[in-house]
Amino acid sequence: MTLRKYTPLFGKGSPGKSFLLLGLLLASTISISAQADDVDEVQRRDLALIQTQIEQIKVVVARVDARQRQADPATTRLYFDIPRLRADLDSITTGIDTYLAPDRLLPRRPRPLVGDYLDDRGQ
Repeated sequence: MTLRKYTPLFGKGSPGKSFLLLGLLLASTISISAQADDVDEVQRRDLALIQTQIEQIKVVVARVDARQRQADPATTRLYFDIPRLRADLDSITTGIDTYLAPDRLLPRRPRPLVGDYLDDRGQ
């Protein structure tokens, strides 16, 4: 019977530990980037849902506006500010549209200049 030397997978000097750490690092990097893509897709769907709901709200606002126009000014003291609500809904919709399809990408923040250009080679 031959005795083989036992090399532990995670013992001192074993390559298994570094491969495991490298694998975990790679897996976490891939999952983080996948999660970032998922978050962006989920966020886009949520924003699209908000836009759909705003369109439904606009239908209700039109009904409220029609009922309010039929109100008797002699008996009605308070009115709901429909034009302001419509402006706010339009502002929200425009903001979401601008976010989902920007005209151009935002500029990158430039790196600061070093400012030291002295090159004293050979001195």
